[in-house]
Amino acid sequence: MATRKAEDDRTIDGDALLQRVVALCHERKAEDVVSLDVRGLVEYMDHLVICTGRSARQTRAIAEHVITQLKREDRVLPLSRAGLDAGSWVCIDFVDVVLHVFEPETRAHYDLELLWADAQRTDHASPRPAPRDANDDAPTEPASADETSA
Repeated sequence: MATRKAEDDRTIDGDALLQRVVALCHERKAEDVVSLDVRGLVEYMDHLVICTGRSARQTRAIAEHVITQLKREDRVLPLSRAGLDAGSWVCIDFVDVVLHVFEPETRAHYDLELLWADAQRTDHASPRPAPRDANDDAPTEPASADETSA
């Protein structure tokens, strides 16, 4: 399928777009990020990405971040977007990848994972923070009076 691009000769395939969308969701602390590979089930998209935001404000922030960064960095524009005003369920259609960002109750109510149970499911765990250096935990000593007066 062809992803809708801004006028530019760069291209991004569905799998690469999927990875970008997942990474961008994690940047805004999306929870329970899941992708469903629907290529064998429908012809109008390759992947669904479903994630949860803890509030309407966070769901909007996740969706807006994905839209902004894909436009800025990858020159990818959404075909459509819905729900940004309310925020309990935001749907962004990037043609190859469709992103659904839900509040927890709304996600449980609509249960898209059950609706698309025939699709191959991939859970995308949040990236772990980089391990801290052992010296990072050492308390810093306050400056002596001689050092502060110099």
